[in-house]
Amino acid sequence: MASSSSGAAAFSRLVDRTRVPDPTLQRHAVAAFFRHLLTLPPPLPAAAHDGISSLLASPHAAVAAHASASLARLAASRADLLAPDHALPFLLAPLSASPSPRLAACLVKAVAAVVSCVLRSGPAGSRFAPYNHPFVQALASGADGARAELSRQAARMVAEGVHGVVGFLRPFVMFAVVRKGDAAFARDLIGALAAAAATPAANSYDAVPVLKLLGESLLHFGRGDGEEARLWLSSVESLVDAYVILLRKLAHAQRPSYDAQASSVELIETLLSQCSLHHQLVGMACGVLGLSKYLFVVQKDLGLCYLPEISAVLSSLSCILSGLEFEHEQLAGLKLLAFLIEWRLENALETNEAVNHFSEGLLCALPVINLVISPSRSVKAVASHVLSRFSLLVPELPTSRSSEQQDISLFYHISKPTCILPKLVHHLWFQSSSSGFFYTKYAISKGLPESSGYYSEANCWTDQIKEYLSVLGKEKLTLDGSSSKTMSSVAISSLVSSVVSVLVMHPKLGTSAAQSLGILGASDPKLGMPSLVVILFYCKILYSNGNFSTNSLLSLLESLPSLATHGFVLPLALQLISPLLKKDAKSVLYAFAVRLLCKIWIITDWAFPNLQGILDSEAVSNFNTNREVFTSIAASVRDVCKQNPDRGVDLILSVSSCIESRDSVVQALGLESLSYLCEADVVDFYTAWKVISKELLDYSIDPTVSHGLCILLRWGAMDAEAYYETSKNLIQILWCIATYKKSNADRLWIKARGTAFHSLSQYKVSLIQDAVPDFWRRNYECFTNEHNLEVLGAMENFQAEIIRFEHINRRRMTTDKRTTVHKFEKLLDLLPQAVFKEDILHEGKSKDLPRLHAAYEQALVEMAESIYISRNIMVALLALHSWKSFVSHWMQAVVALLDIKESSKLNKPLKAANDIFKILCKCVPVSNPRVAVNIILAIGALCMVIPPTAHLVVSSASDFLLEWLLQYEHEHQQWSAAISLGLIFNCFHPTDKKSKFQVISALFEVISKTDRCLVKGACGLGLGYACQGLLTRADSAADSELEAATKINERASVEEILHTLTTSLVTLCPSSFYSLKKLSICGIVSEGMGENYDSFDDDPWAIAGLVLGLGNSVVALYRLGAYEAVVEVKNILISWIPVVDSSSVLFDETNSVSLCMGSCLALPSVIAFCQRVELLNDDLDALFNRYTSLANELLNLKKSGTIFQSLLMAICIGAGSFLSCILNDGVHPMKFTDVKTFLDTLKHIYTHPYPPLVHLGGMFGAVNAFGAAAGDLTGMCWPSINPQINHEKESSLVRGPVLTSPAGETLSTSMIHEIFLLAKDAEDNNIQNYAAWAISFLRSRWLQKNQNLHDDDYSQRNPIDSSQSISFSAESLVWNLSLWLRDLNFEKLDDMVPVSTITTVVKCLSKAPRLPTIDWGAIVRRCMKVEAHIPHRSTNHRDPKLLREECLYFSLAHADHLSPLLQFLDDLTDLPRFRRLEINAQSVLLQYLSHLLKLFSESRLEKLFVDLTDYFCSPTSSYLDYSSEQRSLLRLSFWKGIRKCLVEVVSEESGSFSYIKKGIECLLSLLSLCKDGQPEFVDEWSAAIKCLGAAQKSWLGDMLQVHNTTSLSEGGHVDVAKKIIIRARLCSTGCVSAHELGNIKTTILSTKADGLWWNVLVEVAAAVYSADNGIKKQWLLDALDISCVTAHPSTALRFVSLLCGSCCIYMPLLIVNPTNVLSDLPVTLPSFLSSSIWDDLRNSVADKLWLLTTRIYTWAEKLTRGEALPCHDHIHGSEAENISFLVNMLRSTCIAVEDHLAVDKQLKLANLEALSGS
Repeated sequence: MASSSSGAAAFSRLVDRTRVPDPTLQRHAVAAFFRHLLTLPPPLPAAAHDGISSLLASPHAAVAAHASASLARLAASRADLLAPDHALPFLLAPLSASPSPRLAACLVKAVAAVVSCVLRSGPAGSRFAPYNHPFVQALASGADGARAELSRQAARMVAEGVHGVVGFLRPFVMFAVVRKGDAAFARDLIGALAAAAATPAANSYDAVPVLKLLGESLLHFGRGDGEEARLWLSSVESLVDAYVILLRKLAHAQRPSYDAQASSVELIETLLSQCSLHHQLVGMACGVLGLSKYLFVVQKDLGLCYLPEISAVLSSLSCILSGLEFEHEQLAGLKLLAFLIEWRLENALETNEAVNHFSEGLLCALPVINLVISPSRSVKAVASHVLSRFSLLVPELPTSRSSEQQDISLFYHISKPTCILPKLVHHLWFQSSSSGFFYTKYAISKGLPESSGYYSEANCWTDQIKEYLSVLGKEKLTLDGSSSKTMSSVAISSLVSSVVSVLVMHPKLGTSAAQSLGILGASDPKLGMPSLVVILFYCKILYSNGNFSTNSLLSLLESLPSLATHGFVLPLALQLISPLLKKDAKSVLYAFAVRLLCKIWIITDWAFPNLQGILDSEAVSNFNTNREVFTSIAASVRDVCKQNPDRGVDLILSVSSCIESRDSVVQALGLESLSYLCEADVVDFYTAWKVISKELLDYSIDPTVSHGLCILLRWGAMDAEAYYETSKNLIQILWCIATYKKSNADRLWIKARGTAFHSLSQYKVSLIQDAVPDFWRRNYECFTNEHNLEVLGAMENFQAEIIRFEHINRRRMTTDKRTTVHKFEKLLDLLPQAVFKEDILHEGKSKDLPRLHAAYEQALVEMAESIYISRNIMVALLALHSWKSFVSHWMQAVVALLDIKESSKLNKPLKAANDIFKILCKCVPVSNPRVAVNIILAIGALCMVIPPTAHLVVSSASDFLLEWLLQYEHEHQQWSAAISLGLIFNCFHPTDKKSKFQVISALFEVISKTDRCLVKGACGLGLGYACQGLLTRADSAADSELEAATKINERASVEEILHTLTTSLVTLCPSSFYSLKKLSICGIVSEGMGENYDSFDDDPWAIAGLVLGLGNSVVALYRLGAYEAVVEVKNILISWIPVVDSSSVLFDETNSVSLCMGSCLALPSVIAFCQRVELLNDDLDALFNRYTSLANELLNLKKSGTIFQSLLMAICIGAGSFLSCILNDGVHPMKFTDVKTFLDTLKHIYTHPYPPLVHLGGMFGAVNAFGAAAGDLTGMCWPSINPQINHEKESSLVRGPVLTSPAGETLSTSMIHEIFLLAKDAEDNNIQNYAAWAISFLRSRWLQKNQNLHDDDYSQRNPIDSSQSISFSAESLVWNLSLWLRDLNFEKLDDMVPVSTITTVVKCLSKAPRLPTIDWGAIVRRCMKVEAHIPHRSTNHRDPKLLREECLYFSLAHADHLSPLLQFLDDLTDLPRFRRLEINAQSVLLQYLSHLLKLFSESRLEKLFVDLTDYFCSPTSSYLDYSSEQRSLLRLSFWKGIRKCLVEVVSEESGSFSYIKKGIECLLSLLSLCKDGQPEFVDEWSAAIKCLGAAQKSWLGDMLQVHNTTSLSEGGHVDVAKKIIIRARLCSTGCVSAHELGNIKTTILSTKADGLWWNVLVEVAAAVYSADNGIKKQWLLDALDISCVTAHPSTALRFVSLLCGSCCIYMPLLIVNPTNVLSDLPVTLPSFLSSSIWDDLRNSVADKLWLLTTRIYTWAEKLTRGEALPCHDHIHGSEAENISFLVNMLRSTCIAVEDHLAVDKQLKLANLEALSGS
């Protein structure tokens, strides 16, 4: 303690000695004080510190000065006593006390000495942070004398090359330039440092970093008032002088100078950019340009090379030249440009370098040309010289991309406004199309109407510029006027024009660029004259250089007329053209000049006097012999008449001269000219016609004249009735040309004929029919005999007019109510009275119900006893069919008598069915086997006719029959119950799955356990019937998993049924194994068929029943998608019907007879089904004849035995069914001779003594041939018999049903009459009964009395054939075209009508309001199959597909009133059929869903949408077999179809809405994105957005709900991205509010912007671009806020970049890709904020941007020093990949907007150094 006190006293005494007034003593006292300090051990005590402070604060300046020096020496020599950084506070403290200037200088010197010491010590220099920097503190103290000394000391340190001086001086320099109010010091400091760096004593290597620092400081300097700008320029002078001295020093010392030269070039580029960017420095441009040239001249004089970096200076010049206003500035810029170009060319010559890369100097071409037209002579002279230099650069432009060329937009770099143009030109020149798109896409999309969908990007940038200018033109805006005033001194239109003017010479983009240049020049008067000179400049180069194509030259000249819209350009344009219009000019040039002058007139009418002089009739007469010129004049006259008919009248004599010409082309042009005048009604057509009609060339031999004449004659239709006779002649001329066919292959004649039909369409049909003799016949023949597709297209409208005329003027023809009745109809009407007893039904009330039931019960028993089935499955099926009619009548009678009170109409059928079922059950136990079998069959029939509401009866019947089925001791009960259960299976309620599978399980159990063959056969048949109720997709389970499980079970059931049937067949008939094993190839049977079994011969109907079951299973196989198996089953059945051949023995095995029996009965339905679903390629005539031959052969063999009688019966019935199925379908005609032979065979059978079964077969074969459908209980292949119009036409073919076919009617009527007589008067009781039974089937079928009573569940609405009562005249075009279509004979290949003709006819009939009553279903199906008939005759492989499409359009147009067409559409839209249609047919049906919604019932619509959803979403769907493009086409069609439904048909309240909603959900899941996030199929996405835009907003939001992406899988990530893109596009189209998109803003901007999410940002930015400014403002602020907290700040930054880029003035010039948008942010954000509408936004944005910058910079520094983990500070590690670029980009952006930051933030910003690695 004492020691401390004594030391303090000693220091106090030493300090007191300094207070003596003698300076010498003061100096000695200070020296003594510091000598004492040296004697002390380290560290110095506190008393010493106090003493030092006292000395430095001494009132005596000499003491303080000497003390500061001594302190500096002490810190330098004895750092252990007092560290230098501890000494600095002592030295800096007195400066704040306002010392004298001399003392302040001494203190600063001491500070500088200590700092030098610290810097020399090494890394310790980093301890001088900006906030405690000694020089900054000294300067901030404001002490007099400190400022000057600081500059000197800083310069000294630079001159001495102090280590680390650049890093030390940076905060000081930046503080000096940022600090407001002391710009002079900043200038002095920069000058001093620059001079010190360039001194001879300074280290040349250290000088460049210092000069770079000073150059960087200029970015923050000069933005104040005019005085600061002047000082800024003075600083620039200092820097340039320093570079000059440094370069000279390096050159003289022969040391490398690249770094210094490159640094100087960078400085110049920065200075020029500053001049063009900041309006405060605009006046300094002249000085900077002069200094730049001075610096470059020095470089050249020193022998330095022309560096590639100088291209950046040229880029800056391209921007700055356009903004220079004063002559001296323009001269300075031009001289600098001229010098650089000369230097470059000289350098290339000296180094023998081929200049084969793009020169940025060419971007200056347009600004230079703009100066060429300057009024200043000196400017004009220099500009002309520069332009001449440019002419040397243009031919050196590269024509293709080099492998060394790389697109700069794909690399991270910091953009400046001056690099925007070269980057874009480089990108376009080398066609880097894959590296991004352009913001003009946003603007063009915004300008499109909603119906146009989302914009599909144009081929190139120049095309987009044209479209963008068009959008601006519609809004009455220009490029410069599309945004508010900005900070840029250069008009954006000039920049765009500069780029376009360079691309004019591009080998591929040249034509488009030339067009864009013309449009740009026309859109802005300021660009009109420069654009004209640019065109002339390049024309001269192209003309003198043979390496360029003439197309480029022509495209430039063609863009010239658009500039004439400016009045000041027109005289020059006319002056340029006038030399070409001299009489002695070359013909080609004169003709070209005429066309050019005409195009100029189109732009501006002021050129008409000049054009009129050229096109005057007298002038025209001078070129009569010059065809080239005359044609050009005629074309110009035509254009004048077309564009302005009033002006065309002034040239009427020229028009006349053209028409009088003997040249066909000229006369045709003249006629066309006159047509435009007549169209505008400035010339009376008929007056003109009188004049010119005699001058025409022979149009019948010259197609060119014919074409022009047809164009003219269409205007004769206006007053045709007033000039009746003349118009008749005109129509005859047109008809003559239209029907001319002598040179049908001549393209000119085809064109003329088409035009003639178009012109005829303008005339009233009444006039045409008067003018053309026998018009209706001739028109019909001409139309149906036309083969040329183009002419047919023209005829289509003409025929449509005729059809419309027919409909309007149709005669109300009265038809007798008793229409033509066929004789067989009368016979069928008489049948009940002549053959049967009185009907048992009597009228009565409800009290008569017991009596009614008793009567029917009695009839039931009597009929059951009379029908002897005798183990014959075919007879059983006929009996069941009859019982179906019987119980149907019983039901009708009971329902009519029921009168219950408690419920609705639906309860009546339920009660009736229940009562009848109870009666049937009561009768069974007490009956003998014959009656029991019939009643069991009657129970099955009852279930088939009761309505769906009575499904409880069906369940009860099933339980009853199942009980009988399982009674193995009673064979007759089992086999009859098996058949009925198979049919009942299809009658269960859709939800009664348990009962369905009980039936199948029972049938499986019995067929596997029973040893009775007939039971096996009946079970097989029952399983076959059950197949038709599987895989129908009628089930609509609420639980999708349950529905999927049901579907899987049904598929398994189908496969098990097929396996059971085939194995059972092999068991009973081993010989069938070799045929059935083919099904194994189709995946149906794989095991259990290879064993040998003994033959079972006791019951042929057992095998036949199994074969029938196999045939019935094809429907389920088809639904299963096993199309090959369907075909294979058909082929197997055909193979089991032997071909009659004299060399082979028929039926050498009994089993083969059974197989043949089953096949004969099963094949007709299989064939008809295959034909309907287009799986049939067999020769039907040969198959039919096989039946006939086999029957005749059996008759000839006269084999006895029940099995052969059964076979003959099966053959007859099967053949009749086969014939009826094929003919009723209407697609395939049969030969009349074959039909007659077969019917004669049947007639022979039932009119000659044969066993009863044979008679039965013959009669049922006949009635089935006539359409009775006896024994067909599924109705799957029996279309209704539609009576057709009888027309007298001899034919060797039978078309349509035999009963109504003109060829077969007489034959069929006679046979019906014979059977009628047999039923009435036959002596043999069996024959009489069989005849009555057979003909009753025919009568029932004809009258269709066996339909269900209640049609509540019809699959479609039954349209009323409104055409039933319509009559047509014999001349009617619709009538004749309909008959023509019906009678088309595809079998005669030598006389085949072209498919294109058929297509056009169908298309015309689609437009007909009404159609005649014919079987349109058959016609359409025949047309759909035309490809199978004539694949080799089609001239175009697309023709059959087009015909199929047209058939669909036709069906959709008329299905609402023609039931066959509705049935046709119903078949096609059934899923198994739909998925086999070709893709274009599927597309048509999908697009026209709205039509189907109007046609189908609710239940059918539900099935339709369930099927479609399954088709598109099922993992096993055949839809997946298509290519991705084809699948997209189908989805596109589906989207379009649903949109039409939403717009036209469906409301939210309708029942169809839920189905459509499910369809949309299905399609949404299928919308696909590419890996980069782009929509994979643009058209599909466009259709989806349109559709969703029409959807209900209430559920659309739920469907597009977006969840947080952090916890999602990759698939979920894609799904979220997809939903956001959809929302964004809906927002862009105005369908969704932008606020809804804002609700998910955080999710959008907080997700990693990988390839997928990048496109999400693009789409969202496009949506925000379309929103109002308030939305843009909020998104920008929120995005910056989110970037300050999110783990992925680069995502938010990319969005900010997209938003700013799309809304700034540079928008048309920016390339959009993930890299470049960030690179451009330093340009786009300031430009965006420069608009006046963001005045209140700039400070907020700048502050938020600064906050983000400090966050990222801090993280980056920690990463650099290794202090932070990649995920530190809540920033994801992936952001570290390009952290240096991100930091430097943010720093540059902040510098660009630093004027809107507070001064303290500006200072911090200035002290941020760029990180290396960018």
